[in-house]
Amino acid sequence: MSTHWIPTLAVAMSCALPAAAALAGTHDINCKKAVAGSTEALVCQDPGLSALDRVIGRVFAAASRKAVNEHPPVLKAEQRGWIKRRNDCWKSDDRRSCVEQAYRLRIVELQVRYRLVPAVAEARYVCDDSPGSELLVTFFQTDPASLIAERGDSNSLMYQQISASGTRYQGRNESFWEHQGEARVTWGFEAPEMHCKKTAAISTPANLQGSAWQLRAIQSMDDAQGTTQISEPQRYTIRFNAGGRLALRLDCNRGMGTWQATPAADRSGSLELGPVAGTRALCGPASLDQKLLRDLPYVRSYVLKGGRLFMSLMADGGIYEWEEIRQEVRQDTR
Repeated sequence: MSTHWIPTLAVAMSCALPAAAALAGTHDINCKKAVAGSTEALVCQDPGLSALDRVIGRVFAAASRKAVNEHPPVLKAEQRGWIKRRNDCWKSDDRRSCVEQAYRLRIVELQVRYRLVPAVAEARYVCDDSPGSELLVTFFQTDPASLIAERGDSNSLMYQQISASGTRYQGRNESFWEHQGEARVTWGFEAPEMHCKKTAAISTPANLQGSAWQLRAIQSMDDAQGTTQISEPQRYTIRFNAGGRLALRLDCNRGMGTWQATPAADRSGSLELGPVAGTRALCGPASLDQKLLRDLPYVRSYVLKGGRLFMSLMADGGIYEWEEIRQEVRQDTR
């Protein structure tokens, strides 16, 4: 991570907190047992850092609710690793700045990785004039600003850096520098620089007709069940065809049905699907094809936001989260 990033978010409220209040509420630190001179003691004694510790506690709790079905449980393991790195800031010449930056970047990472904040823009780039070398970039309004770049089956979280011209983002071994619709990108340690051109902006459609989507997650209202992340979203797709016709891919099966929506001005509205019928092939034991066939007729409303379609089931039965399929892929959705 670049060392030239300068924190910009002000924690104004923390300055007004009494010292006793600043000591309370830290999510992983027992201030009564913190060793004098340690990073943990510094957090306990500093109102600004204590405020950041409370923020990360809330953000981590929100991410945990979304990661309840993670296999393996990556979030908890990564958080333990982050705590160790934060505590290692005692080795830094400017320990407080090191700790503050560790908190701010981790907060952004959790917000973006677990989609706790909406995406503000998406764009696609073709690199070195090769159609097979594409970069899909999703931008987030965090502090600092951030993006997730996807290339092939890999992705990189990057943070905005200070730049004399254009907009520059830096990840662990990747960088993205955009200026007037063109970008210079490095992808991997000591990798050569690629020259990329923006081909199209990706925006949320104003209505459903003609759009196609792939399933990213199923959110349950039951905290014990939590959110199921879909590892292969392309196996479950939905297309809203003209004339109220619905086309589905349900893992190894295909489905068809009808749809009817009453849109509102804010990219939301009522939505009913069905009747929905599907083929009867036996998919794998972990397949969700039968669950979708059961649940989709109970959809009652939708929201279009940040390139995603959220379909809510009746009686708080859950939320299906779909990602729009890019134009060149849509022809495969029948």
